[in-house]
Amino acid sequence: MSITFEQLFQSITQQESGGNYGALGIWLNMSYGRDRAYGRYQVMGNNIPSWTKQYLGHSLTPQQYLNDQSAQDKVARGRLKELFDKYGARGAASAWYSGSPSKHMNTAPQSGGPSIKQYVDEVIARGEGLSSGGSGSQGSVTSTRTGGGSQSVPDKPADPSAMAEQYGYVEALFNAVPELKALFQKAVKGKWDGGKFQAELRDTKWWKSKPESVRKFLTEQAGDPATAKQKIDQMVVKITQAAGALGAPTDYKTMRDFAVQALMNGWTDGQVRWNLAKKINLKRDRRPGEAGENLDKLAGLAYDMGVKVSDQWADDAARKIAGGAASLQDYEDQIRRMAKGQYSMWSKQIDAGQSVADLASPYLQSMATILELAPGSINLFDPTIKKSLTAKGPDGKSMIKPMWQFENELRADPRWKKTKNAQESVMQVTHQVLSDFGLRY
Repeated sequence: MSITFEQLFQSITQQESGGNYGALGIWLNMSYGRDRAYGRYQVMGNNIPSWTKQYLGHSLTPQQYLNDQSAQDKVARGRLKELFDKYGARGAASAWYSGSPSKHMNTAPQSGGPSIKQYVDEVIARGEGLSSGGSGSQGSVTSTRTGGGSQSVPDKPADPSAMAEQYGYVEALFNAVPELKALFQKAVKGKWDGGKFQAELRDTKWWKSKPESVRKFLTEQAGDPATAKQKIDQMVVKITQAAGALGAPTDYKTMRDFAVQALMNGWTDGQVRWNLAKKINLKRDRRPGEAGENLDKLAGLAYDMGVKVSDQWADDAARKIAGGAASLQDYEDQIRRMAKGQYSMWSKQIDAGQSVADLASPYLQSMATILELAPGSINLFDPTIKKSLTAKGPDGKSMIKPMWQFENELRADPRWKKTKNAQESVMQVTHQVLSDFGLRY
């Protein structure tokens, strides 16, 4: 079934912001730099100067555009009408979301949102249930999902995601609970209206087992689905920004499901942060966000302190710091305590803020010089260095090995015999012996 331009226009308005002129999208890394979407129709900031010049006759900055509701309506209506006339409803929706009218069947995930096909399918499905004539004013929206609206639910059943939104929820909520999934499938098949679905939902064991706060949230969602969707969308933006900063996944489905959980359970910012931290997946070659930065800091400190920590220890530490259960300082202090346990003779210096790498620098430099090794090839974990830094005195206590003793031991190392220094030293001794015997060379 094709939809009219007015149906498309109204549906995209709901899809993008729920009708919120002040909506702001998350920051994205685009080919031309960082950018975000602005306003009721979520126009990318990079497009605003040229689009406002084209449809208003003068250019606006993104902030000026955000503050001007009339400008938002005129620009969106003008642009979408051109796309609709040229590519039809599906092509226009695809172009609005992705910049290309030909990608409306593309199912690849998009950064911060659904796939292009999912977006287009949702816009078309919603549009089929909207008024085809418009409201007589630019940018107005008439939603079939509001309880007191004059429009009726379309006879043609929508796809499950659209039906879930019609009831004021997201499909993921139903799929997560077998009892609700069975009820929802029955509702979709029977084309139940919102009232019947709510009545049946309240009779489920799942509903009766939930605390009053959860039931209140779900009831409010059902009473005003359009407002509920707007709250969810705003929470998705908030959580996506938090997840990106922490280094947690930011795919649209995960963030939308997470937003519903946060709203339904009344999570505080701290609880949101803690639950997001559980989703952080720190790979050795990919350390995103705050969690990745903290992981790098801990790994760097452990290296400078000559302490080995497992990947699991470091990952757990990074997650707990990101989730607010501990601070970076807590784990840095733990690494320093581990270092003092290994290098007790330097405990005071470590407490004063010095690293083991700094304290051991003379030994590292001497070893590089005497054995003619590249300075960067030697570290605190080298067996020779490690043995010297953990030396014991005659009394069995830890001691700082004198440099002369360390250097003598280096010259007894088999590697020293292969050095240019060793060869020149042998030649010097030979020449001296010959000279003592009165021989010329």
